[in-house]
Amino acid sequence: MNWSDLPDPQSYQSANRGLMEDQENWLMQCLAHNCNTEYGRNHAFSRISDISEYQKQVPVVSYQELLPYIDDMTRGAADCLFEGRPIAFERTSGSTSAQKLIPYSSESLKDFRRGLLPWLANLPQQFNITTGKAYWAISPATHQSQFTVGGIPIGLPDSAYLGNDLAGFFQQVSAVPFWVAGMENFDEWQLTTLYFLVSSTDLQVISIWSPTFLSTLIDASHKKRNELEMVLAEGLYIHQHELPANTSAHRRLQEFYASDDPTTLWPELKLISCWADASSQPYYQQLKSCFGGIPIQPKGLLSTEAVISVPGRENRTLLTPQSGFYEFIDDNDDIYLAHELRAGREYQVILTTSGGLYRYRNNDRVLCEGYVGNLPELRFMGRQQTSDLAGEKLNEVFVNNCLKNIEGFRMLLALNNKPGYCLVLETASTTPNIREYVEKELCRNPHYAYARKLGQLQPLKLLTLKNPAGLYINRALQRGTRLGDIKLPVLCFDPDVFSDHLEQAA
Repeated sequence: MNWSDLPDPQSYQSANRGLMEDQENWLMQCLAHNCNTEYGRNHAFSRISDISEYQKQVPVVSYQELLPYIDDMTRGAADCLFEGRPIAFERTSGSTSAQKLIPYSSESLKDFRRGLLPWLANLPQQFNITTGKAYWAISPATHQSQFTVGGIPIGLPDSAYLGNDLAGFFQQVSAVPFWVAGMENFDEWQLTTLYFLVSSTDLQVISIWSPTFLSTLIDASHKKRNELEMVLAEGLYIHQHELPANTSAHRRLQEFYASDDPTTLWPELKLISCWADASSQPYYQQLKSCFGGIPIQPKGLLSTEAVISVPGRENRTLLTPQSGFYEFIDDNDDIYLAHELRAGREYQVILTTSGGLYRYRNNDRVLCEGYVGNLPELRFMGRQQTSDLAGEKLNEVFVNNCLKNIEGFRMLLALNNKPGYCLVLETASTTPNIREYVEKELCRNPHYAYARKLGQLQPLKLLTLKNPAGLYINRALQRGTRLGDIKLPVLCFDPDVFSDHLEQAA
């Protein structure tokens, strides 16, 4: 199976004519399938016949309100939020709060595929991809397999999201063999991944999550230069696999070191797919500068909980109605269905998934930029979750706007000990009066300005570090977050991330 054997994108189009009908059909099937669960009985799923009744009988909830059910599921209980037991749990990234365990059913995995496969099926025609390899950012294991007290796995291999039907395709076109993802030594995984990537002369697609994932690999090619050159020149036997010497790849690597142009490594590269919005936006821009004219396609909004939007043919990120049921709440707490959104307005997302999240408020904030056909185009604006040390209620959307003119790494770190904030920058990106500029921007929030005036919040601190992104990523890896899932937040609630360096803050 190769690129030309992928399904026709038209095959994924709904047989229904309207978005509301599609959404209602999905919802009714989900409720019927799970009506005999504990949650389904508690909320009378069997008596719900349309969207209006669903909204009346089932409340909007947070993770905390679902936690008693999820705790039972971790202990092995069945038929709690969905029929049967979870096949696995996934951890949220925990970039803005404590990590949560999200349960997965076989149906919720299918819904992920229903959201992702139309995007994949569009790639060959959209970017003229007929042959060649792709790199799917499958994260390293980096830690021993974990299980809940009930024996249910925590974490799924990325390949589990692909499904049996396409597993052969992904393995065939993958530039990096899937066995590499099972390497638990991070340095060995990084070196082996680089070996296969540099050896891939016909790499045409790089699909990652955070743009920093690729930036980190490119940085590692410099840090591991001697090791990488030695493997390419002499070969290596690792984990019962032979990495043969590759003199042509060695020459291309030398050209890359001389030019610092990654396109010399992959002359046939046609597409990079990654997150591009909110806190990922500056790192997306860095990739664009690094890779010149190579198209970089925004990934859309894919969270641990659900696929919400994916890029369509014009790279416009569109709602995926086949993956879940979606509601949207505005700043007046008015709730809208997907076909009722208005262009130019922002909303928070309320999810219903076949993984047991019913009217779940996930704190993602989106901007409706219009419609393509009957599908709303959604741009991720950031997390709605607020930092509230003294009543200031800062959220990621506002902070991202305050820091948007700062190039490179920028992060606002909430400090709990002496309430206040610390602006963390990379040493190379500091400019005169940057602290005063950011303090002024933050004071556009009247609650922040008032708390500063009363002395409830300490003056903004400034911390400049060499490679703060690397420090953040390493701390996340130590906590068990998969590399591909790490997103650098613009507003961070965890001061322990840079605890070893905070005494340097001025």
